[in-house]
Amino acid sequence: MKIVEYTFSRLCFKADVIESLENNDVFIVHTPDGSFRMTKADFYRVFPKIPKTKSYQERGIYHCKYPPQRAMQFLTESVSNHQKSMDLIGDEIREKIKEIGLLWHKSEHNPHIDEEIMNHWEGIIETWIKDESMPLIVRKNTDKRGQAFRHPSGREIIISDNTFAIWIYGRVLRKEIYSLFQLKDMLSQNKIPMVFMQTADVREKGKYTKPLGNFSLPGWKLCHIEPIGFNTNKSLEEIDINDLKEHFRKYASPRNMFVLPKEIGYLGELPIFIEEQKYQ
Repeated sequence: MKIVEYTFSRLCFKADVIESLENNDVFIVHTPDGSFRMTKADFYRVFPKIPKTKSYQERGIYHCKYPPQRAMQFLTESVSNHQKSMDLIGDEIREKIKEIGLLWHKSEHNPHIDEEIMNHWEGIIETWIKDESMPLIVRKNTDKRGQAFRHPSGREIIISDNTFAIWIYGRVLRKEIYSLFQLKDMLSQNKIPMVFMQTADVREKGKYTKPLGNFSLPGWKLCHIEPIGFNTNKSLEEIDINDLKEHFRKYASPRNMFVLPKEIGYLGELPIFIEEQKYQ
C-alpha cells in the first residue's frame, strides 16, 4: 500500500496525486483544520461528483473553503485550540502582503474602471434585484450549471459558476451599458453566458446554455472582494430569498470585483491582499 502526503491551506484534492494511486493506496491532506486520510477508493465513493468537476479535470485541483461534513470521518488529527490561536505568519509578513496588495491596486496595469460605467451597472443590479420578473443568478459549485428552478418565493433562480460575473466585468471594462429591458430580452434569447463551456450535460439539462467563449477575460482571474459563499449546507430551495438577493448583489456587483493576472491569481484568496482592492 502506497501512502502520499501533502499540505494545503484548506481541504484540497489534487488530481495528479490521486489519479496516480491504486484504489487501496492512501493520501493524507494536512490542513489548518487537521489532517484528512483516505484511500483513492474512499475518495471516489464519498465524493463521486468532484472528479467530474471542471476544476478537477482541467485545473487538476479541487478545494473546499470549509471541510464538508462527509469529510469529517477521515479526520485523523484535529487541530487544538492552542495551535489554531498560534500566529504562524507574523505581522511582518502580513505587512508585506498588504504592501503587495496596495501596489497592485495602484498599478498602471490594473484595469481602470470608468466611474459612470460603474455607477450605471450598480444601478442596473439594484433594479434587477427589485424586479421580480428577473431571475436571480447564483454561483454554486454544482453540476447543475446552466439549469434553473423556481424558488418557493416564486422567483426563478439560475445556477452559474463565475461565468456571469466575468461577463459583467468584461462589459464594464469595455464601457458597454444596457437597460434592464435589454438584459431581460438577452436572457430570454439565451444570449448571456452562464457556463464556462457548453458540455453535453449542459446542452441536455440546461436552460441557459450559452458558454463564456469570446466573453472571457484572457490572462486575468476575476476575484470578489466581499465573500459570496453561502456558508450553509442548506439547498438553494431552502435558503431565504432575501439571502439569495444579497448573494446576487455581491456576486454581480462590479464594485465587488477586481482582476489579477493569472500568474498571481492565488493572491485573490488572501484577505489581507483583498482588503487593499476595495473600490475607492
